Amino acid sequence: MLKFFGKIRQKLLSENKFSKYLIYAIGEIVLVVIGILIALQINNWNITQQDRKTEKQNLLALQEEFSKNKTKIQEVIQQNNQNISGAEKMIQSFSSTSKDTISEQTIAIYGSETFGKEINFEPETGVLTEIISSGQLKLILNNKLKHKLAGLQSKIDEIKQQEKEVLDYRIIAIKQMINEGNMERVYADLGIRKSYVNTTFESTGIKSMLNSLPFLNQIVLYQSSSNVTNQAFYDPLNKEIEIILELITNRLKEL
Repeated sequence: MLKFFGKIRQKLLSENKFSKYLIYAIGEIVLVVIGILIALQINNWNITQQDRKTEKQNLLALQEEFSKNKTKIQEVIQQNNQNISGAEKMIQSFSSTSKDTISEQTIAIYGSETFGKEINFEPETGVLTEIISSGQLKLILNNKLKHKLAGLQSKIDEIKQQEKEVLDYRIIAIKQMINEGNMERVYADLGIRKSYVNTTFESTGIKSMLNSLPFLNQIVLYQSSSNVTNQAFYDPLNKEIEIILELITNRLKEL
């Protein structure tokens, strides 16, 4: 093709037809520019197609990651509710009508239900972290989704601080039981030990602590902090995850 245009150019110059050559030269330039523009358009289209492919792959990976995190946060909420319920049973045991009649085994079970399991939300964030650190978050064209993904880590950090507060109250209460109660009797009442040994402490496990105001206060603080964790942190994060999953689903339908 270039040889063809070259022959035409040489012929025009040899015939001294400068005006026609000038028109031809301009036309040739226009054709070259058009060719460049077409090439750029094709290149841009290829880049856009690759970006959309990458976006889809990332969204599918995020969908899987957030689905797992939704299950995890719901399991943590459930466990926290069980801790709160156990704490309420212990608090009710301090009443004058209960503490004289409640058995050592029952209060041991209440203590296990309250302090037996630590709440700890450990989300999977590998996909999200990689997307943000690699700069691929900008490839997600839904601005609302992009904003929520970018701000999620700060919410997780806030939860960690709140969980630490709950854990501190839990540890203090457990230390009080260890220091003031007969844990050997408690473990026997819970079935962890086959039986308790015959000691001068065998008559009581932690029931005697139902006369301790500091212990009652610690349980109340623990329960209140656990309630705040659900209402102000876990529940909102659960809703946020549901919104993110919905936004991901809607964006995938557009791709």
